[in-house]
Amino acid sequence: MIERMMMPNMPQDATLTHIHDTPQENEGDIQQETIQLCIFELSDQLFGLSIFEVQEILEDIEISPVPTTPHFLRGVMNLRGDIVPIVDIREILQLPIKERTLDSRIMILTIKQVRLGILVDAIKEVRQIAKEVVQADTAQAGITDRRFISNIIQYNNGLLILLDVNSLYAAVQL
Repeated sequence: MIERMMMPNMPQDATLTHIHDTPQENEGDIQQETIQLCIFELSDQLFGLSIFEVQEILEDIEISPVPTTPHFLRGVMNLRGDIVPIVDIREILQLPIKERTLDSRIMILTIKQVRLGILVDAIKEVRQIAKEVVQADTAQAGITDRRFISNIIQYNNGLLILLDVNSLYAAVQL
């Protein structure tokens, strides 16, 4: 499990990892393109984001509530001098709300040069997945508003839902 992907003494612009979408060799020297995903859990469902969208993953950090903000905005946090809004995307995705636990994390994303933190129940893993298993049919995802879903993947006898961060960002309208 990933505990903290960035240490306090690392540069502010350091990223989760620098692995690019690269062809992987298979049996018989067949090249296969892969994507690197950060897989996390929300309300007992698995979701994924490209590692290029994830700047860092933080353990439980104090979030300061901000009065008269939208219900999905849990507050803001001070991240090395930058004020970062923290969003509970469960509400945007219309998923059941869960209390934070010891496994809960805050994923810091950079979307359109803006930092945004999202609350997740747990980080499961960072995994390389063949692009050929990614499906565009989002109907099976079980989420009412599918504009937030870019693709789905059959994963460990279930579904892994890939989120569209640009649609999430548009819904948050920060």
